[in-house]
Amino acid sequence: MDGSAINPNEINRFEVTEVYAHPQAEVDIVLVHGLNGHPQHTWTAKNGIFWPTALLPVTFSSKDPNKSAKVRILVYGYNADVVAFAEKSASHDRIHEHAQSLVSSLALERKSEEAEENPIIWVAHSLGGILVKRALEISHDYQGKSNDEIRSIAVSTFGIIFLGTPHTGADPAKWGLIFQGMVSALMPKKAMDSESILIKTLTTNNETLANINLHFLDIYQRFKICMAHESLKTDFKGTKAFIVDQTSASPLLPDVSYFGIEATHSGMCKYESKRAPGYMNVSTKIKTWALEASPIVRARWRHEKKKRADETEAQIRELRGQFGDPTLAPGTPQQPQGMYHGSSSSLPQPVLTESPRARPIFDYEVSEVEEEDFVMADRWS
Repeated sequence: MDGSAINPNEINRFEVTEVYAHPQAEVDIVLVHGLNGHPQHTWTAKNGIFWPTALLPVTFSSKDPNKSAKVRILVYGYNADVVAFAEKSASHDRIHEHAQSLVSSLALERKSEEAEENPIIWVAHSLGGILVKRALEISHDYQGKSNDEIRSIAVSTFGIIFLGTPHTGADPAKWGLIFQGMVSALMPKKAMDSESILIKTLTTNNETLANINLHFLDIYQRFKICMAHESLKTDFKGTKAFIVDQTSASPLLPDVSYFGIEATHSGMCKYESKRAPGYMNVSTKIKTWALEASPIVRARWRHEKKKRADETEAQIRELRGQFGDPTLAPGTPQQPQGMYHGSSSSLPQPVLTESPRARPIFDYEVSEVEEEDFVMADRWS
C-alpha cells in the first residue's frame, strides 16, 4: 500500500484530520459523520476496522498506475452530540454555524497542504449530508474578494455520496419522525429523556432544513451525486422501523445514482471487510470518481480564474473612468504660457513655464492594481 496512515486513535474530535495520504495525492476524500457521530467511531466496524484507512487505500491501489487512485482521506468532526455527558456539552450551534466551520476548516487545511485545487469527493452519513449541502451552498454563493478559499470548496467538489441522509421536503411531521427515530436509536439508554439544543432546532425549525434542501436543488447538477438508503430496520425496543426510509433517503432526481445497503441506519457506514454490505458500492463509486475528477475540476478552475481576472480588469477600467486625468478636449489649441501673452509690445516677452502637474494619487493606485493583476494572472497561467 502506497502512502501513510495515522492511528485512528489520533483523530481530532473536532475539525479536519488527515488520516491517509498518497505521496502523489490528486484528490481529497472527505468523510462527515451524522447526529451523535464521531470522526472515528462513525466509520469503525464492530471488529475495530476503521475502513477509511484499513480498506480504502488497498482498494484504490492497482498494478496499473493509470488505474490507481491517488488520494488523501480526511475526516471532519463537529459537535452533534445528542446528550451532554460530564466532559461533553450538547451542541449550541446551528446547522449554518456548523457548515461555516466545515467550509473554513477544510479550506484552510487544503491551503496549508497546497491542495486548494484538488478535487473533493464527500462521503456523508445521515445529518452529515445536510451539513455538506449547506457548506456547499455557502461556498457556491460566496462572492467576496478577500477570502477566495471559501469559494474554492464548491469549485473543487466533484461528487457526494449520501448515506442515509434525509432529503425530505418541508413536512414538519416527517422531519419530526425522522429525528425522533435518530434520537431513539443513537441516544444512550441512560439519557433517553434528554435532548440537545441541536435536536430541538431540527425538530422545530423545519423551514431551515427545507430551505437547505430546496437551495441544493439549484446547484446539485454541478456535482456527481449518489444516494444510498438503509435496507434493514432498526430495533426500537421490540419495534422495528427505518430511521430514514428509501423515499426520504433516495428521492428520484435526474442524473443521480442510487443503491440500498443491507444494514441499519447506524450500520450502513461501518464496514468490517471488503465483503461487508455496501462497501463495494461505496468504494467503487469513490474510486471511479477519483479517476475521473482531475481534468474536469482543472477546467472549472481555469474558468474560475478567468472570471476573477475579468472582474479585476473591469474594476481597473472603472477606476480609470472615475479617477482618470482631466485633459483638454481634442483639437483645443495650446496657448503660450507667457504672462504677457496678447501684448502688442515689441519687447521680448518673458515666458513663465508651468511646472508639471502633480499626478493624481488614483493614477498610482490604478498602476498598482494593474501590476497586481498581471502577477496574479501570470501565476494562474
